Amino acid sequence: MSERPRRMTQAERTARTRAKVLSTAIDCLYAHGYAATTTSLVAQRSGSRGAMLHQFPTRADLMLAVVEAAYEEEMELYDQRFAAIADPKARVFAIPEAVWETLSRPAGVAVLEILQGSRSDPAMSAKLAPVLARISKESRRRLIKWFDADYAAAPAEMRLIVWAVRGLSISQVLEPDVGDVRESILLLRRLMETLHGRPGE
Repeated sequence: MSERPRRMTQAERTARTRAKVLSTAIDCLYAHGYAATTTSLVAQRSGSRGAMLHQFPTRADLMLAVVEAAYEEEMELYDQRFAAIADPKARVFAIPEAVWETLSRPAGVAVLEILQGSRSDPAMSAKLAPVLARISKESRRRLIKWFDADYAAAPAEMRLIVWAVRGLSISQVLEPDVGDVRESILLLRRLMETLHGRPGE
């Protein structure tokens, strides 16, 4: 006699619905942009209107949750990537490709849409500022974990890489057939090698 499948708890059902709503919001942001990604559109696409409004009463709440969820996924991806590279200097030179693989995902583009859209959305901007401050502080803490002090990229260098990659990620959405973006990523790596010295030097 086969066992009955275990019924999900309320907490599991809530988490599952939340993940579905956030995934749908990311897809909408990636495909349609910030202005077109309304709570009504996400509710319709996810089929979870009541549950969505319970967890995310406002559009700003939903957008903030997307930013935080995307950040947690990004940190996991970076941990996996850099943990596999033993040499600290080689880890530094892997930054452009790691950032590209992470931020060019739909979730990365969705966050960029939110960042841009918040400029004309006062409620979103006010709620987003402390979240971004916390994320920035946490990111700096993780830099210490990933890189030895001698090779840790300077804040200005990291800012340049991250925002160059963000720009390339949105350019690929707008002009998917124009050139090979990875050539630009490799150029970033070569620039870093020129600045820090090639591996083995």
